[in-house]
Amino acid sequence: MKTSTKNEYKCQVELKVELNAEEMKGIVKDVERAFVREARLPGFRPGKVPIEIIRKQFADGLKQETEHTMIRKHYADAVKAEKLDEITLADVKEISFNSDGGTFTAVVEIKPKFKVPTYKGLKIADKDTAVSDEAVKEQLERLRAAYAKYEDAKEGDTVADGDFVQIDYSGTVDKKPILEIAPDAKVVASGTGFWTQVEEGRFLPEILDAVKGMKVGETKDDVKAKFAKEGAPEGLGGKKAVYTVTLKAFRRRVLPTDAEFAEKAKTESVEKLSATIRETLEKQAVEAEAMRRENEAVELLLKKADFDVPQSQVRRAMDGYLQELAQRAQYSGLDASYFEKNRDKILKDAEEAATRQVRLWYVLEAIAKAENIEAKDEERGKKVIDFVLANVKK
Repeated sequence: MKTSTKNEYKCQVELKVELNAEEMKGIVKDVERAFVREARLPGFRPGKVPIEIIRKQFADGLKQETEHTMIRKHYADAVKAEKLDEITLADVKEISFNSDGGTFTAVVEIKPKFKVPTYKGLKIADKDTAVSDEAVKEQLERLRAAYAKYEDAKEGDTVADGDFVQIDYSGTVDKKPILEIAPDAKVVASGTGFWTQVEEGRFLPEILDAVKGMKVGETKDDVKAKFAKEGAPEGLGGKKAVYTVTLKAFRRRVLPTDAEFAEKAKTESVEKLSATIRETLEKQAVEAEAMRRENEAVELLLKKADFDVPQSQVRRAMDGYLQELAQRAQYSGLDASYFEKNRDKILKDAEEAATRQVRLWYVLEAIAKAENIEAKDEERGKKVIDFVLANVKK
């Protein structure tokens, strides 16, 4: 057997295998014996069909099985002879044989060859994980608001943050009713007896700001708003609108006292609850900082590790990425039309993410080998990143 390689490109190499007449004769003989042994033809006992008849009746099958046997018997030895770091057999082409010998060319997918990026002495700055008093207070008050009661407003009361309001509103763009410009934008065009809460993200921020301080029965005729260029209803992107807003009714948010709050939160005191919140926020800050450092280490490793990776592994990683995306889409309520509309972008993003994932795997594997870091596959990456972070430049 003679072997040679050429056309190495993007983790694939063409491996040519040439068999001499004697080797080819042995393969043909073995295949023909198997056919004689298994053939069942009328008028002949099992195993007694003449070889001439076998060759005539099963010409196509003999040829196909001979080609398969050539590959099965010599492919692995050829890979070993050429010292290929094989991943998989991607394809076989140019296969042929006759009485003088046989030949086939296998397209072999191999592991990438690359220079391991510098991984010791990376510059990764530490960030402060201290939790401010303001952050604790904000979280405490957010929790307090969750236990709020709502009461009908009294005469003379004015709207404040957190209150539920009932409003009539209508908007125009360039002095035209919004519905004339954007027929599908009913929610932002106008409403009667519409209830919403005065809280960020609940409704158009300009309208929510406008109702603060209003009393029941009051109207504002010049509430200006501007739609974002992206994400706005069709026809309204970047447009400026003017609204008329009337406050019909509202319910005041009444926050619990410290004693009521502590009782509802099942804690001894607001001070103890505040201490618990601080402890939780500090833990989250430390975990977030650890994650940030890991991500930055990965980015620095990949920044100087731009090399081709095996496409079979990219496809497998893509399958996992797309399955996870489909699960998230199911939970968030996205339907099939979203994937149809964004198919090209989704596939492009999936391929880029998968390529990055495979490339990172090879980099981490190379570092693990260089530093004799031993661990199970699912733990090795974490151990390598921990090693990198332990050797950052101080």
